[in-house]
Amino acid sequence: MSEQLGFIGTGNITTAVVEGLCTADFPPATIVVSPRNALKASKLSQRFSQVRIAASNQEVIDTCDTIFLATLPQIATSTLADLQFRQNQTIISLVAAISLGEMRKLVEPVQNVIRAIPLPPVAQHLGPILLYPENQKAISIFNKVGRPLTVATEQQFNLLTTVTALIGPFYALIDETTRWATAAGVDQPIAASYTAAMFHALSVLALDVPDGKFSTLVTEASSPGGLNEQALEVVRKHGGYDAFKKALDAIAIRMGEVPPSAQSGNR
Repeated sequence: MSEQLGFIGTGNITTAVVEGLCTADFPPATIVVSPRNALKASKLSQRFSQVRIAASNQEVIDTCDTIFLATLPQIATSTLADLQFRQNQTIISLVAAISLGEMRKLVEPVQNVIRAIPLPPVAQHLGPILLYPENQKAISIFNKVGRPLTVATEQQFNLLTTVTALIGPFYALIDETTRWATAAGVDQPIAASYTAAMFHALSVLALDVPDGKFSTLVTEASSPGGLNEQALEVVRKHGGYDAFKKALDAIAIRMGEVPPSAQSGNR
């Protein structure tokens, strides 16, 4: 990758993407980051020789053909308002709450605009990166840090973005499980290591399930009269999975999409 990559917004996601790119087999020659978050920008430039801190957001735009926008949604409009883009640039928006149409207006006259959702594990070259629309340049970049997945419509992009809201609840599940084991007398480091490694291993198996038919895994794990069957019945009885679906419904509505529960209610 010979061209310079630019980042406007130097928060946690930018940090993860830059780390993943700089530790990939074929890292970019130069990455130019905006100066707004001085501490994170400085740490990246000190750690990786490819990273250079621009004097301003406009300098990022002036020196790069491919630019990642990674500001907070609430300040994206004000941040981009006075910036001058070039028509032949590629903009990869990591701003979850701004639609493709809205972003195109903010970065006029650029036509090549892509939405993407990389997750923190891209720093370790793990996890999916959601893309819309399909773009080979974005795919080639993100292939270095994870698994690019392109969806057919922006609605699908928004609905899968909703699923990312389960990251916090997932970590909370690991935390509560570890706390339970620790309270019962297991050493905390052992409980934490075992719990995290177990969920990691199960997720690896799930990646290989044909067509995502995870119900097969549920059946295989829940032997009649076994421990998993009992735990599954208790969780279902207390609405554990219904709570997750209600959380997804709430986030989908916040994203401006109609959740499945509302769709079925309108039939």
